[in-house]
Amino acid sequence: MEEEKKVSVIIPCHNVTKYLPQCFMSLVKQTIGIDALELIFVDDASDDEGATWEMLQELERAYPMSIAVIRLEENMRQGGARNIGMQYASGEYLAFVDADDWIAEDMLEKAYEAAKQESADMVQFGHKVYTDRLGEIAELGKSYVPEVIQIHSEAERKAMLMAEKITYGCWNKLYRRRLVQQAGVKYAEHVIYEEPLFVYPLLFYAERFVILSEQFYYYRQNFQGTMHADMKAQESLMQHADVQMQTWNFMKQTDFFEAYYEEIAFYFFHTYFYETLYFAGRRGMTFALSHYKKLCEGIRKELPCPVENTYFSQFPAQRALAQMMQLDITQEQLQQYIEEIAG
Repeated sequence: MEEEKKVSVIIPCHNVTKYLPQCFMSLVKQTIGIDALELIFVDDASDDEGATWEMLQELERAYPMSIAVIRLEENMRQGGARNIGMQYASGEYLAFVDADDWIAEDMLEKAYEAAKQESADMVQFGHKVYTDRLGEIAELGKSYVPEVIQIHSEAERKAMLMAEKITYGCWNKLYRRRLVQQAGVKYAEHVIYEEPLFVYPLLFYAERFVILSEQFYYYRQNFQGTMHADMKAQESLMQHADVQMQTWNFMKQTDFFEAYYEEIAFYFFHTYFYETLYFAGRRGMTFALSHYKKLCEGIRKELPCPVENTYFSQFPAQRALAQMMQLDITQEQLQQYIEEIAG
């Protein structure tokens, strides 16, 4: 009987021949050993005349026992490609690496060792940020105070959720695969900002978290990539709100919704409404009043009286937004508010 791989790594790929060799080498050189890994590369309907697919096939031929490549006929964006990759994953733990990024050679060994030592459902670690033009941008990187979080009660989980020590991005973590299957989580597809629908529900299923201080992941800030090209359009920013609505609807179907209603409701208000406006301000965007009104409608439908939530007393900016949505404001007033919260 074939031994279970320690980690399945899923790598979505779309027109990435420029960056894929660096990503690939960082994976095959992992100190945990290539035999311990299952690398699943998903070609997300690349339209570069077959160049990405040809490169992926070469990688598979080089390591046929550890690498599988999948080709999609329809572009599903990173979320959809990761979902397809998870269907083929068989490792004890899951990790996700974007094809234009790379990882430290000991990332998977150290993260896996921490997971096994603490019997962790999820391991989180830091990252560094690079651009092709500037190299490392130190102030954009992230490291954490090392910690083991064990959940024994509802009160402890509520405290963990509101402290937000576990972030909602996907690639700075290792996940127990059986927990992911138990939760039934998937990424949002055909959109950007796809990660919260996968990560946030897992915070309710996991019982033990490990946070590492090391910056293991190297994130390439690609100003020509999907995120930044799409950010020019307000409709793309609204995808962030749409994914948070999907996350809210997912949580409504879980056994956790009643016990953690106030925490989930505050998260929904913050990410669906406040965060969308904040992102617009940080990107210097003029946010259409029609989009703002759509967000207001979504909140009114799902949270008729948001300020009654206990947590609004602790977060004045969110409380102010909940009060403002009751007023008939102008485009100028909206833009002024957005600029203020973006700082």
